[in-house]
Amino acid sequence: MAMYEEYVLRNETIKTIKKVKDCSHQEELKLSDITELNIFSMQLLDKQSLQK
Repeated sequence: MAMYEEYVLRNETIKTIKKVKDCSHQEELKLSDITELNIFSMQLLDKQSLQK
């Protein structure tokens, strides 16, 4: 099952990225051009949650 992380950023935008196996959290943030300072909240979702 595919897992995703949804980030709500401080500028109120939402970014959703697919979890990549064997990729660290820091690497995923770097690939998505997100800095930890910009993250307001984050949650882990499965593919079914995204389709609702």
